[in-house]
Amino acid sequence: MKRQILAAFAASLLPLAGAQAQACLGLSSLVTNSTNLTVGGLFTSGAKAIDARLGLGSSIAFGGVSAQLRDIDHVDGTAKSVAIDGGLSYMVGTRKNVAVCPVGTLGYVNYPDVEVLGGSYGSSETYGTAGIAIGSEVGTSSTMRLIPFAALQAAYTRFTVDVAGGTESDTETFGILSGGLSFVLTPTFLIRPHISLPFGVEDADPTYGVGFSFAFGRR
Repeated sequence: MKRQILAAFAASLLPLAGAQAQACLGLSSLVTNSTNLTVGGLFTSGAKAIDARLGLGSSIAFGGVSAQLRDIDHVDGTAKSVAIDGGLSYMVGTRKNVAVCPVGTLGYVNYPDVEVLGGSYGSSETYGTAGIAIGSEVGTSSTMRLIPFAALQAAYTRFTVDVAGGTESDTETFGILSGGLSFVLTPTFLIRPHISLPFGVEDADPTYGVGFSFAFGRR
């Protein structure tokens, strides 16, 4: 199983901020709507995934919960992951139109069992990320707006394999640079293409993704 697949997907679980902080990660403001749901697909060398996140937030603090299903090449079964996230938001710039957000995520991945030499071995991974995200909503026309966004994170992973007589673990730290450009089509719907680039870890490939975000719930 390719360890670096987690590196490729870790950034996809970045928190999706609330209120004005939404621009940090390429999402619209939740000033009038209390909740958003983001679903999408992710693709990298050797794997693909679908994920979803439900988030709430205020103008200061935000948090959410997410889940992901991953198909890994040459591995039977599907890896399943869950994560929680949170962070704070700060509006900066002369017009206070740029969102800067310290963000953090904690997650767990359960990989499918692998058959090796007649034996079945299970594996799992816990991980955490922390970093800074930045973004700003800009207008292009009366019918569409754009949100350029970027983030820089540090990530820590602990990979555990169940073996005969016990478990074996390994840890790794690396960085993730991510960004994208969201297309705000209506006040409650946008399309969010993005890319994540792990660094400081061997053989980690970029992850490409696209998400669809829906805002709902009146304040």
